Amino acid sequence: MSYRSPIARQPEALADTHAAVLDQLDGADLSGLLRPVIGVTGIGASFAAAVVGAAELQARGQRGVAIRACDMAAGHDLADTLVGLSAGGRSIETVTAFEKLPSARRIGISQDGAGPLAGVSDFHLTIRQGADATPSSVGYTATLLGMGLLFDRLLGASGTGFADLPAVVGEVLSQAADKMARIGTQFADRRAIDCVGAGASLGTADGASLLIREAARLPASAYDTRHYLHGPLEAMDATTGVLIIGDGREVELARQVERIGCPVVLVTTDSSVQDGDGLTVIHVPRRDNLIAQGIVDILAPQLIAAQLSDAAGLTDVKFRYRMQDTKVKTEAAA
Repeated sequence: MSYRSPIARQPEALADTHAAVLDQLDGADLSGLLRPVIGVTGIGASFAAAVVGAAELQARGQRGVAIRACDMAAGHDLADTLVGLSAGGRSIETVTAFEKLPSARRIGISQDGAGPLAGVSDFHLTIRQGADATPSSVGYTATLLGMGLLFDRLLGASGTGFADLPAVVGEVLSQAADKMARIGTQFADRRAIDCVGAGASLGTADGASLLIREAARLPASAYDTRHYLHGPLEAMDATTGVLIIGDGREVELARQVERIGCPVVLVTTDSSVQDGDGLTVIHVPRRDNLIAQGIVDILAPQLIAAQLSDAAGLTDVKFRYRMQDTKVKTEAAA
């Protein structure tokens, strides 16, 4: 399957997921699932989504933390409720985390209601992402949407900005596409790309760095904004690139990076910031819900990864390295 096709199909997939998840939540008994400390876990891109989700919990005054699934393999009692994210439902680290933490209430979110993650969950939400490609795009955003709707229901919130997301996503994809030729030129032949954001946007930056590594095979790393100022920025110059997500200290950072001659892309809700010689700005709408914002913010990085993949002659190529111990084996996958 083409990598670009599921990116373009996200408005439809998110509409399907929105309807399907609400239908499941309307008929569900969620009593006992909201406990004092909520952990959100996953591996790879799902951990990036977990960072976004934990930030939204914290913003609502709920004690929530993102925990890497592999850090739970020892069975330490780190959370009272554990939300496990795995688009395909077969990530062995996330399944193991659920198995090793029987004292917590376990909520799984995946596309397979009969899969391994669902089998070890006390409650499971099935997302309707449809077919995805490598690297994942629609699986990531559909997972975020499912988690956002779940948190709304657990915390007694409503109307927090998910119903109109399919239409908004379509508009953002169209507008961001107009900047891709410029970014392709600016980011041509980079030796490395750093992705930077704070809070929930650190999760988006992590997801973006993974997309670039997988699709374009470029070294890319994710950093928290303030941490980035304490040394990591020192390696950047005219041969590298920086992708920044945010509208606080990130705006000045983008200008600083441009001044040192390093090409930079800023994904921001700040409409006052405009393109410069080395700065490309992609404006996105502001969402009050951080998970909804995370869905909107990842769209431009998806397109950037596709642009860089095409430029490298890697359009729709398969992963070179397939690990045999990262997915739970099932009869359907055999």
